[in-house]
Amino acid sequence: MKKSNYVQLGAVIILSAVTGCATNTGGTNPVGAVNQSLSTIESAAQSGKQVLNAGAAVAGNAEGAAQIGLVDILAHRLGVSPQQALGGAGAIFQMAQSNMNPQAFSSLSRSVPGMSTMLGAAPAMSNLSALAGGNSTLGSAAALAASFQQLNLSPDMVGKFIPVITNYVSKTSGQATANLLQSAVTAR
Repeated sequence: MKKSNYVQLGAVIILSAVTGCATNTGGTNPVGAVNQSLSTIESAAQSGKQVLNAGAAVAGNAEGAAQIGLVDILAHRLGVSPQQALGGAGAIFQMAQSNMNPQAFSSLSRSVPGMSTMLGAAPAMSNLSALAGGNSTLGSAAALAASFQQLNLSPDMVGKFIPVITNYVSKTSGQATANLLQSAVTAR
């Protein structure tokens, strides 16, 4: 059934109940009783519509709802804005992607809801490995710090984001995947 049908059905049921009550007013003003009943019906219909809209929004955006979990955790624990949390997580996952084999990253990507949204929110990472004397780990770390600065986060926040994200990955996809992520984003 469409949500408008549920609202209409609810209004009819409430109207029937109220009409039955309005006929037993015991001598009170029937017009006032009807007006009060109509207000009650309108209020119930609005409440029902809000519940249906909220349910439809969650059902239609399940990936977004799940992704909010990691962003909210980062924002709450680290005192950063949701946009900074989203971009910072994306930058860390970009670094992991560049340091992991494609199959391992694909597995990680499937286990973290909203991965594509986070990757899209991350500032572009420059390839700094040439500046780091060919050391790709050092170059990746420098690129990650530069990404965090673009998000108005200090580079030391990278060290605060990584444990929160790996803990989240551990809970959503297991310790083995968290270990892969950890090794991909920390200097060896």
